[in-house]
Amino acid sequence: MQSGPIRFLFLGISLNVLFFARCVDLQSLPTKGFHSNIEIVEGRELRIKHSHGQVNIDWGLTLPEGAEGVNCTEGNFCLDFDVAKVVITQEDHCQKVSWTARNLTELKDCVLLEGHWYGGGEQVTQPWPIEKAPRRETPFVTADMLQKKDLWYGGVSEAYWISSQGAAIRVEEGIPLFLSVPDNDGDDLADQLCLSSRFEDPFSAPDGVDLTLNYYVCTAENVKEVHLATYPKFFSNPTGIPDLRMLRDPIWSTWAEYHTKVNDTRVWDFAMAIKDNGFNNSQVEIDDNWETCYGNAEWNPERFPDPARLVDDLHNEGFRVTLWIHPFINDNCESFSYADEKGYFVKDAQGVTQKTHWWQGLSAGIIDFTNPAAVGWWTQRLVDIQTSTGIDSFKFDAGESSWLPKVFTLNVDERLWPSVYTQYYVDAVSEFGGMIETRVGQGTQRHPIFVRMLDKDSVWGTDNGLRTMIPSLLHFGILGYPYVLPDMIGGNAYVLKPGEELFVRWAQANTFMPALQFSILPWGFNEQVVKRCQEVTSLHTEIIPLISKLGQEAIETGAPIMRPTWWLCPDLESCLTADQQFLVGDDLLSVPVVFKGASELSVVLPPGDWKMAGSETIYKGPNTITVQNITLDSIVYFTRVTSL
Repeated sequence: MQSGPIRFLFLGISLNVLFFARCVDLQSLPTKGFHSNIEIVEGRELRIKHSHGQVNIDWGLTLPEGAEGVNCTEGNFCLDFDVAKVVITQEDHCQKVSWTARNLTELKDCVLLEGHWYGGGEQVTQPWPIEKAPRRETPFVTADMLQKKDLWYGGVSEAYWISSQGAAIRVEEGIPLFLSVPDNDGDDLADQLCLSSRFEDPFSAPDGVDLTLNYYVCTAENVKEVHLATYPKFFSNPTGIPDLRMLRDPIWSTWAEYHTKVNDTRVWDFAMAIKDNGFNNSQVEIDDNWETCYGNAEWNPERFPDPARLVDDLHNEGFRVTLWIHPFINDNCESFSYADEKGYFVKDAQGVTQKTHWWQGLSAGIIDFTNPAAVGWWTQRLVDIQTSTGIDSFKFDAGESSWLPKVFTLNVDERLWPSVYTQYYVDAVSEFGGMIETRVGQGTQRHPIFVRMLDKDSVWGTDNGLRTMIPSLLHFGILGYPYVLPDMIGGNAYVLKPGEELFVRWAQANTFMPALQFSILPWGFNEQVVKRCQEVTSLHTEIIPLISKLGQEAIETGAPIMRPTWWLCPDLESCLTADQQFLVGDDLLSVPVVFKGASELSVVLPPGDWKMAGSETIYKGPNTITVQNITLDSIVYFTRVTSL
């Protein structure tokens, strides 16, 4: 069955759409002003062509063999297969693909990963671009990815992807989305982005709600243009800039040095060592195990007999003080019974508290942040701590939906469970202002707060080590979280502390990132390490006016502060795959040394003339150059001296 094409134009972008279905009379296709080339042939595939490439989608993969599509009149294009219906509607530079199931338990479409793709979920190995790491199917929810490294995504995840072909995919909120990124041909590169919708744990099946799979396919000239056009359609820009002192001066956390063996003497000695070694601070962060019991929100008097005096003394020495906070209350804590009686924990449908477990508790309640009364009680306890002791602010841990109990209900639209928990958690803690940090974000880009990378291991490679830092930074930025707080310099030292070279390279990699966080102490190595870290903090201070300026740009346009190399060269292969360098705005290129024992460094220069720090040589881009004679003192970065 053949017929001539029907043509259309989207906002000046010429699109050709090829739909494969069965038993459809092309002459009777409803157009409703849908001016496009539409052809129907045997099979099922959706192609969207534009000036830079095309998007190919294997669609309707769960329709039964032999299903026949009949024209319907919804949207700009509609086919009814009896067991399911698909409607395609033009919106701006996007097409919305909407499947509704009548007699199917799953709906599934797969986008072919042609070109290079970015976005989606935070990952332990954090590939850039994402096709470098195929992944098996998992619920696409916010999760503590360190608990199931090869399966779960992390706490900073959005169902949003962009490609070098000038395409963007956005899955609508409220879809029970299972995501896989398979390698079908065995070349260790992912071939598809598969979107599956089904009511299965951890998603609920709301009464009277049909199973749907709704997503947008958006197109523009290249990866940068499609991001700038598409991101504002679905997300909000930050409404402000967070605490400037946290941007400028290092955060000092007690965690890696003391872990749970923290007390007032150690906190004081920790702070005095910072001062004695000539470092500035934005604050000292009192981490894990300051409470009488996890979740009581009361100081342990044996560890902290006079916390108000400790905080006051630290203030007098020029320090601010922050406190580690989590959303759990262990069931052996005094406050558990009170919170349980009041109904402040996540419960089942019968109103019975459901317990969970976490890394510091085998049996605990988790505060229900969709319950306003629970939020009021929980946050008031923190306000009381501030009032009684003078604590300046808080580090908020956890918040991923994977910590919810297996059976749960939330006090919001059931279609948004479970990741909506993360949104309400961030909304609640953001009330404490721009000096806080979280490690989660989903649909919370508007909050001007620091969002921290999940704990990194003290290793060099891509298994949650140093070489995942820059891909993580770029990932956060593309998803709309510009105020990235990198993990502790040198990693968390869970097994072994980093060696001198790894620690120095880690600090140098952080130089031009939005913030610095020390926990492993530089003077625990030697004087040379101290000097190198002081150089890092000095250089970082120098770029704060630039970061502040770019922060204002993020408020106005949503552009990331730390940008992928392709931001300036979106059509060049070398720029599209550069994963160990980043731009600060458009005129500073940071290229940290991230390989052990490296004596030379490959650099992808974007268009323009670039001057390397410490050299008078001008390099013309776009080009790939090799920087030689690398030493442990080398902090490699370039400034653009002419623009295009």
